[in-house]
Amino acid sequence: GTWTAEDDSALVAARSRGQHWADLQREHFPTKTANACRKRYERLMERRGVYDYDARKFERIAKEYMGMRKQIWSGLAARVGEKWPVVEAQCMSTGLRTIQSNARSYTNRWR
Repeated sequence: GTWTAEDDSALVAARSRGQHWADLQREHFPTKTANACRKRYERLMERRGVYDYDARKFERIAKEYMGMRKQIWSGLAARVGEKWPVVEAQCMSTGLRTIQSNARSYTNRWR
């Protein structure tokens, strides 16, 4: 059958609690297969721009990142003579594509 907005919410919530596909299907979607649940979830995540990272994976990345922030940004900050939180904020707000573009422009200018 067709997926409703309520189905989608229940699917995402169950998955974010770490529920496995077979259990999730039995408990919430007895008329669908576990594979159908997985595919629907993947499509929803793609639409949200999450692609193959589910919420739990990203939460783990976020937790580890928060524990390593100073270590990650300190080397770059030292090279450019800024405090690491300033460099982190600038890079995070700017985004990877813009940083890559600016780096190419800088390299080309100084050849």
